[in-house]
Amino acid sequence: MEDGTITLIGATTENPSFELNAALLSRSQVLVLKRLEGEALERLLQRAENEVGRELPLTLEAREMLKNMADGDGRYALGLVEQILAQDKILEPEGLMKLLQRRAPLYDKGDDAHYNLISALHKSVRGSDADAALYWFARMLAGGGRP
Repeated sequence: MEDGTITLIGATTENPSFELNAALLSRSQVLVLKRLEGEALERLLQRAENEVGRELPLTLEAREMLKNMADGDGRYALGLVEQILAQDKILEPEGLMKLLQRRAPLYDKGDDAHYNLISALHKSVRGSDADAALYWFARMLAGGGRP
């Protein structure tokens, strides 16, 4: 790593200062990825629409709600888009909430869902978003997770 023979690229939701060996960390450049802002989420939604060849069946208010629900997490936003694209009618904010509450993903603490939920919880806590943190914590508890 010191002379450039080896290039290491990694990604983690953990704090590298605590998880990486000090010798490795001292020879690394750590890049911190920030949550996506509204404009970036909008571009992501537009790319998804271009990819599937149609607009999301959402009113402007519901589209804003979708971006707020994603809370800066592009991967989560695209997961919501998949659920929304299965709809035949245009969704108002109330319809969007019904759809997403009805089709919440299952939680299995041994499956990827556990890591997705704990990651969302961590991001909410780091972002000082108490409402979102409580939401993700409640989702974990409702699915059988232990505090």
